[in-house]
Amino acid sequence: MLELTTEKRSIVGRNNESVSLQPDGLKTQNQGKDARLRFVYLALFGLSGLASLVYEIVWVRQFTLVLGASTYAVTIVLAVFMAGMGIGAWALGKWADRCGENRLVTTYALLEAGIGGYALVLPILLHSVERFYAVFYQACQPGVGLANAVRFVLAFLLLVVPTSLMGATLPVLSRYIIRRRTRISVTVSWLYGLNTVGALFGAALAGYVLLPVFGASVSGLIAITVNFVVAVSFWAVHRFTAASPTIESLTQSSGPVGVSTVVSRRWTPLSRALIVAFAASGFASMLYEVAWTRTLTMILGTTTYSFTTMLVTFLLGIALGSLFFGRLQRLAAPTNLFVWVQCTAAFSVLLTIPLFEKLPLMYLSLHGMIPESWLALQALRFALAALVMIVPTFALGATFPIVSAIFVDDTTLLGRQLGKAYGMNTLGAVLGATLAGLVLIPMIGMQATIVLGAVINALAAVVVCLADSSRSPAHRFVPAIATVAGFVLIVAFLPPWSPLVMNSGVYVYADRYHQMLSRVEAATEGEIDVAGRNARDLWEMAMKQYDLLYYATGRTATVAVMQRSDGVRFLTIDGKTDASTGGSLDMKTQILLGQLPLLFHPCPDKVFVVGFGSGMTVGSVLTHDVRVVDCAELSTEVVRASRYFDEVNHSPLDDERMRIIERDARNVLLTGTDQYDVIISQPSNPWIAGQSSLFSLEWYQLVAKRLKNDGLFAQWLPAYYMSPQDLKVVMHTMRMVFPHATVWSSGAMGDVILIAKAGSELKIDCETLQKRVLQPTVSADIQRTGHDPLLLPFETFVMNEEELGVFLYSDLKRPLRLNTDDHLVTEFSTPKQLARHQMVRKFSIPGQLEGNMKSLAAIIAPPKDEATPASSPNRGG
Repeated sequence: MLELTTEKRSIVGRNNESVSLQPDGLKTQNQGKDARLRFVYLALFGLSGLASLVYEIVWVRQFTLVLGASTYAVTIVLAVFMAGMGIGAWALGKWADRCGENRLVTTYALLEAGIGGYALVLPILLHSVERFYAVFYQACQPGVGLANAVRFVLAFLLLVVPTSLMGATLPVLSRYIIRRRTRISVTVSWLYGLNTVGALFGAALAGYVLLPVFGASVSGLIAITVNFVVAVSFWAVHRFTAASPTIESLTQSSGPVGVSTVVSRRWTPLSRALIVAFAASGFASMLYEVAWTRTLTMILGTTTYSFTTMLVTFLLGIALGSLFFGRLQRLAAPTNLFVWVQCTAAFSVLLTIPLFEKLPLMYLSLHGMIPESWLALQALRFALAALVMIVPTFALGATFPIVSAIFVDDTTLLGRQLGKAYGMNTLGAVLGATLAGLVLIPMIGMQATIVLGAVINALAAVVVCLADSSRSPAHRFVPAIATVAGFVLIVAFLPPWSPLVMNSGVYVYADRYHQMLSRVEAATEGEIDVAGRNARDLWEMAMKQYDLLYYATGRTATVAVMQRSDGVRFLTIDGKTDASTGGSLDMKTQILLGQLPLLFHPCPDKVFVVGFGSGMTVGSVLTHDVRVVDCAELSTEVVRASRYFDEVNHSPLDDERMRIIERDARNVLLTGTDQYDVIISQPSNPWIAGQSSLFSLEWYQLVAKRLKNDGLFAQWLPAYYMSPQDLKVVMHTMRMVFPHATVWSSGAMGDVILIAKAGSELKIDCETLQKRVLQPTVSADIQRTGHDPLLLPFETFVMNEEELGVFLYSDLKRPLRLNTDDHLVTEFSTPKQLARHQMVRKFSIPGQLEGNMKSLAAIIAPPKDEATPASSPNRGG
């Protein structure tokens, strides 16, 4: 077939590729336009990646509110998301090889528009699934296995369509813009790299801007808009270039490849080894991501901002590795390059393992040098994450274009081969993400999981090296043996991380370490160099001053129990202290959070508690004559750790009335039918990702549905590290559901307890209160806090509901915002107080006894024998 026109001349060469016979001047001009056009398509694909990451972040948040916030539910949603992308790439990649230019354009535009269109209706579908899931749970009461199976089916049915469309975009677009064999791997590397760059910006925008400013729904709408813009722009650019006679078609001039033309690729031992190694590389990459994230949360923090920083750093390395493939391919043949990057990933991961234990000390050293601002703190977190992630992820990012250079050497099979390779890598990633969070980390810990990932990368390199028959035996076995020997030698000398250092909680307690150092320096008259080696030694000594009683890495968190030299014990979760036996602070709050609502309720019978912690709040509840106490606690490790507090928590696990429900509290109330007399919510701080939804409007509405008509709801509010505005947002949100809310304090600095009654104003019966506080077990429990049991309401009362209204709504410069599941204001505002060191001190110490009596009189019902004539039941005869 020969084509000659006045504008260009081309013939169809080998593999149906167009070979240009244009004059040199016109050819150069067209190449420039061709490059600009290719850049436009790459930019559009980058925007597509941006939208995909925004979807992933938003959908995970929305799905976990329905299916639960457990590690099982989160892992299932992420696994389904990645699996759908692999399915789409595999299924549509083969189909794309049979499409002509116009059909490819239409297909890609429809893929992008289809993603956006489906995302529009997904919230409606998810709402329907929520009702079905609740009804199913109530009817069947499934165990863990059946519940997870149902979660997987529901998530798969809802997400397989949009994620498959996302996965299909890579092979379809690659098939459209790649026309020469010499450009396949380079173009694929740029497509994959810029799509990852888009994903990087999507993650950053979602975590730092969109969710904090606009909320989840608006963030999703922005991603939907991006998808439609990409679809329309791609179609419009093609129409414009197709109408221009000076721009050469980016696809084969001969049109689509017929079915008979497609010849199956012959699989050799090397190709099989490569595809298995590529899947193994995907498996290892997810082991790293999950284990790195779990480890770095103990150093960088558990806020959404910290998770965003880690995700952005991971994606940055992947993007750089892919974009630099063009330079890397000059260094060696593709197969040799694959071996080198796998070895680089494996050995760089091993060499960074000792660095993790130094990161807390580095955090403290650098924290003292940076300005006290949130942006500076984020930059510090990014720098520390990059120290351990950038080199390995760079190598992993280069893997995909290297594999495409090996497998995709024929434009007529481009979609098929690219989709197959991408699908296998995604399959490995799905297995890696699933096993890492649910099996490996709970079983062997984070450090061993990271080492296992390095082992897999090293084995991938060895297997490919041995399978390469083009090498001589010496060139195959010597490098393989050297790799294995070097790897074993490094692993043998890797020291285990110190649990005390890793649990030091520097992201919360950096100021305390610096204050300690300042006191030491003052005592030694400046002999200690704050910025020098002695400072780091002092910090390390401070971290290691405790006795470690318990340490475990679970599916949900890393839990430890430590004891100070004076006998005070601490329960830490991911490095942050969540409970202790310190009498001046934590003990007061933990005990009174259980005592106050039980003392004020007329006849408590059934109680629900959010979070088990050290077991002290539940233990205080059980000092009362209640029939059932249900406690929702996700972490099995937390329950086990509570045994080390049995001396002070009344051993609640041995009480027959106690029932531990190993699910998150929202999911328990969503899927349950039980009605409770008292519900006590004691989640961790609202700045902790996953805990923040326990301060939302929807949470309070869910609580209201599970409270009996005269039920009481107690909410703990950690006012420390909260601005006055943040505190008001939570209180205002709760009052929208519970208008009859009152404010109390344990006396511990920054600890606030809100107590609300369902349906009517809280009234405390003096006779009932007196009888209860005089019960020996109750009285002894209260006395441990330093309060007089008979005077407890007066010593802990802060505001009645009228005074709370004045506090919230007087002198407002602008209306208070609501904390909703869609827009969790405090999740993103309270973390910034960690850098600003703000604390609400208004509720730190309750008012004096005489100052509280007048306000408290509004909610205390006088004894019957002291009733006034106006209130006497016998008045009038």
